[in-house]
Amino acid sequence: MKTAGDLLSQARKGKKISLAKVARHLRLKESILEAIEAGDWPKLPELPFVKGFIKSYAQYLKLDPDYILALLRREYDEAKYPKRTSPLIGPRRLMFTPEKVAKAAFILIILAFVSYLVINYLSILDAPKLEVVSPSDDLTTTVAAVVIVGQTAKEATVAINGQFVLVDPEGRFSYQLTLNEGRNVIEITASKRLSPKTKVVKVVRLNR
Repeated sequence: MKTAGDLLSQARKGKKISLAKVARHLRLKESILEAIEAGDWPKLPELPFVKGFIKSYAQYLKLDPDYILALLRREYDEAKYPKRTSPLIGPRRLMFTPEKVAKAAFILIILAFVSYLVINYLSILDAPKLEVVSPSDDLTTTVAAVVIVGQTAKEATVAINGQFVLVDPEGRFSYQLTLNEGRNVIEITASKRLSPKTKVVKVVRLNR
């Protein structure tokens, strides 16, 4: 059974389109496209980003993106690519007198409480981070839709041109926006309660 990468590669080669041309059009590295076509998932970012890349790639080749993504879900096993976790280090056994233990515990509690107050105070005052990895800046395309993929702070809300979009617990988001002919200004904002907003503006031109 053919994979998502097989269909994309076959369609591209059937249209006699080079990887370099696709990479320029989608503003992606050739190595990313090569990994997608080969199904070399360890060389690619996390699944939400891969889905966005594949959807744009399928639309560029005039394939059904939903069908390609269905194939991807069938062949991509997230259990095979777990996030790396640091090994647990057990606590050392230290000999303390009861007085020293009590003093150390009291100091740790005070430090933890002060740190908690400082961190929460700073998190309220600071605008949430916002990184938009796709589309690239000043993109020109012939595809009537663009996939907006990015990362923000946990518990932040994201709006694209005033439309709130779904953000997962890790702060990742992906949203497909329909383009109008000509110049499209896309405003992506991230906000948290009592914090100033962070804004990123992308310009995408649709030429058909």
